[in-house]
Amino acid sequence: MPHNNRWLLVVDVGVPLALFYGLRALGASDLTALLVGIVPGLISSAVSLVRTRRTDLIGTAVVLSMVGSAVVAVLGGDARLLLVRNAWISLPFAGITLWSLRHPRPLCYTVTLAMMPRRARVMEQLWETNARFRHAWKWITVWWGIATIIDGIVRVVVAYTLPISVVPATDPVITVVTIVVLQIPTLVLLRRSGTWHLVFAPRRPTVGWVTDDYVSQERMRELIDSDEATVMLAGAEVGPTWYGGRWWYVPAGAAEDAGYQVADPELSARFDKLRRRAEAVERVQAELDGQK
Repeated sequence: MPHNNRWLLVVDVGVPLALFYGLRALGASDLTALLVGIVPGLISSAVSLVRTRRTDLIGTAVVLSMVGSAVVAVLGGDARLLLVRNAWISLPFAGITLWSLRHPRPLCYTVTLAMMPRRARVMEQLWETNARFRHAWKWITVWWGIATIIDGIVRVVVAYTLPISVVPATDPVITVVTIVVLQIPTLVLLRRSGTWHLVFAPRRPTVGWVTDDYVSQERMRELIDSDEATVMLAGAEVGPTWYGGRWWYVPAGAAEDAGYQVADPELSARFDKLRRRAEAVERVQAELDGQK
């Protein structure tokens, strides 16, 4: 685990739990122990802001939920109002996530794009050229919205049904479970779209104009001329091409100089069927030519 992640785990999870249970053991009230327990998180957020000199949506939401829940809990005198603070993040986030489906690019895709700058180029290209990729991210966003609604409801139920002394220990468990569950639709839907390996799989080093998932048109023409690659339809300038044991193609509607990308399993099966038909036509044509 990276050093920064270990530090965040200690400050945002370990220290608050230690303070809460330590202060309760010393006789502090539940409300006092919980209020003191949010201080490390606020300090951590402030340090992050000073270091990066920029704010982010999630960090801002966390700080606002801490401060808001603390004020409400103090005014209401109810420690359980402080225990549901993370539901104040989950439920609004779920609403924003689902609302983003009304826009051209859903929130989950936008956030992932921002978090993975090194993969931004390939993600942008897939978004512009691959309908299955766009469809997958829309459904990923739907499932993320539903999962975070469930997360918020579970947090509220736990906060108001379990003993106050137990609830703080369940909070990180719920967070981990939610994060793990959210990976499932992302993994399944992107794999079904045939684009998972293009975005998330480790890349082999680039050799000239070829990578494990991209071949420029110029390089593909060189491979065809040297008989290392075979075009499905003879004479086609740009079309489905067999190279390296896989089908490659330029997506319809892509830029004029767009490179070839690997066909997903479903598209590869279609190309195989088309190649068999083309070979059958060529055989018939050869027989007809021989009879003349």
